[in-house]
Parts: sequence; C-alpha cells; structure tokens
Amino acid sequence: MKTKLLLIFFLACSISGFSQSYIFGKVKSELGNEIFETIIINTRTDEKVLSDKDGNFMIAAKPSDELRFVKSGYDRFDVRISNENFSKPLDVLLNRVPYLIPEVEIAFQPTGNLKKDSKTLDPPKKVVALNSSLNAYMMTPPSEVAPKLTTPSAFQGQDYSAGQANILGIAKAIFGLIKKEANPLTTANYAETQQFFARIKLELDLSFYTSQGWDEDEIDRFLIYADQTYQLAKKYRNNFNISKISTEMMLAYKEYVKTRKTKS
Repeated sequence: MKTKLLLIFFLACSISGFSQSYIFGKVKSELGNEIFETIIINTRTDEKVLSDKDGNFMIAAKPSDELRFVKSGYDRFDVRISNENFSKPLDVLLNRVPYLIPEVEIAFQPTGNLKKDSKTLDPPKKVVALNSSLNAYMMTPPSEVAPKLTTPSAFQGQDYSAGQANILGIAKAIFGLIKKEANPLTTANYAETQQFFARIKLELDLSFYTSQGWDEDEIDRFLIYADQTYQLAKKYRNNFNISKISTEMMLAYKEYVKTRKTKS
C-alpha cells in the first residue's frame, strides 16, 4: 500500500514538473480593432506565435518572462508576465507608427483675365524683401578702398598730357546729358506695354523659351514678370535694342524659374 502511494506521489510531481503554463490574450489597435498576424515572442525561450484573424493568441510562459509584440506599422510593445496574467486574458494595445502625408502642390490655373492672372506672378513678399535688401547692399559704396594696379611714378615715362583737359571726354559727357534730357524715360501705359510685348514676340528669337516646353500663355506670363522686374517697356519701347532686351530677359528668366513652377 505504501509502495503504491509513493508511486502516485512521484507521478503527480513529474506531471506538475513537466506541465506548461500558457498566456491567453488579444491584440488590438488604439482604435479597438483586432490586429492579426502579430508576432508574439517569449524572449526567454525564443518561442514565436502569431495572433489569429480575431487578434487572439496563446503562448507558453512563466512568471517574470517577457513577451514582445511586433507588428509592421505599429510600435513594438513589451510586457512582463506576472501571476495575475495566468488567471485572466492579457489585452495588448499597439499604437500605430506616425507617418508624414506627402505635400500636394496645386498648379496655377489661368482664368483668361490678364489683369487678374498677372497678380499671381508677383514674387513672394520674402523674395521681394530679399531682392530689395540685396539691391540696397549692392548700391552701397565699399567701406574699404580696393587696391589699384598702377606703375610707380619713378618708373613711369614723361606724361605730356598731365594738367590738360580731355576735350573729347568732356564733349561726350555733355552730349550724353543733353540726349538724356531730350529723351526722358516715362512709364509705359497698358496699350504701349502690350504693343511692346507683341514686338518682342515678332522680332526676338524666342526658341530658347519654347524649347523649355512653354506655350504662348507661359511666355505672356514671363514677359509680364520680366517687365515688372526690369522695366523693359519703360526703357526700350521707344529705343528697341534687341541685344539689351534679350540680355535682360535671360536675367529675368534665371529668377523666374527659381520662384515659380513652370511647364519645363
């Protein structure tokens, strides 16, 4: 009889020693939705299981084991197992990883009203302020005298024109002043500006701009910008200098493409 009792006792001890304890639970998102195929890892035993379509899972564990929950698109979550977790289901909430929404750019849609559409070509206030400060800086005289490359007087030959006035230079200066007074620059009105734009499109080679994929509307917007920036109509409508106009249009183009999204 005693022998049978001892056998039963050892058998019970063996069963309890080799038996496994399991943790049951459910994985949800912060919105309460069940998350399936979440990887649950017991870091002590390296056992891995997946949650089912309803978010339920079951994994062998012991008190003080650490369970790790991993799901793509969600923050990793770790939990330390206690004795209480064996008496009730373990509910786990995973927080979704935040992500940035890509910026959406809305292209300019012309209305056909030139007066209204031209306002959209005005540069941003920050760009205007920056250009204004740069222009003021460029017109400020330098604080330090720049070195000048000259031949020392000891090595110079005799200057027979020293002390004599440059008659030709004075005559040119006087002629320039008289011509400037005779033809003062005035601001072009709307009709004169439109006539000036039409002459540019007729007489200048605009193949560079059309090669950028610009249509006639884009060229019209650019001419408005170039005229506002460099006062083309004011300076050249009465003195149509193709070379100078082309040069200033290229300068305006470099600034135009920096601040505006074109079709090129």
